[in-house]
Amino acid sequence: MNFTSLGGTDAKLIDLKVHADSRGSFARVWCTKLFDDAGVPFTPIQGNTSLTKTRGAVRGMHFQRAPHADAKVVRCSHGRIHDVIVDLREGSKTLGEIFHVELGEDEGKMLFIPAGFAHGFQALTEDAIVEYLMGEAYYPELYDGARYDDPLLSIEWPEPVTEMSDKDRIWPDLEARMPWLQRSDA
Repeated sequence: MNFTSLGGTDAKLIDLKVHADSRGSFARVWCTKLFDDAGVPFTPIQGNTSLTKTRGAVRGMHFQRAPHADAKVVRCSHGRIHDVIVDLREGSKTLGEIFHVELGEDEGKMLFIPAGFAHGFQALTEDAIVEYLMGEAYYPELYDGARYDDPLLSIEWPEPVTEMSDKDRIWPDLEARMPWLQRSDA
């Protein structure tokens, strides 16, 4: 695995070492030692998977509030997605910055998302499957999010948004809930 920082944050794009032959391919997607050696403090305690059937559909922007903010590793194991993370950590040097990465089944890439970042993605293909390793248990009372079109974030999605969950459609504006959140380019 090769770990590359995204824009000076502790978020990491992870390139997997894919071994291929006539049968197909093999890649390690988790190794405690390699994460430790790269200085990435992450221990998965839960694994999740999602299937997004419709191209253009958006899932997110999701995060879990303190004291159980959740770091995660995501990868697209089928299809292709446009993955977006936003640093919501008060006092962070990259507070409010948005990072975009495309992940696909054929690339051998994963994304490490530190605790305190919002995360979402748009399916760029039909039947996109995303797998998540979670570093924290799910606490429904701490689960939170932002709309895909929250005016404070102004996320640019590559395709028209075709659908989302009812919950993702009605998150209140972040500006009222997180007054410390300022876009660095504002």
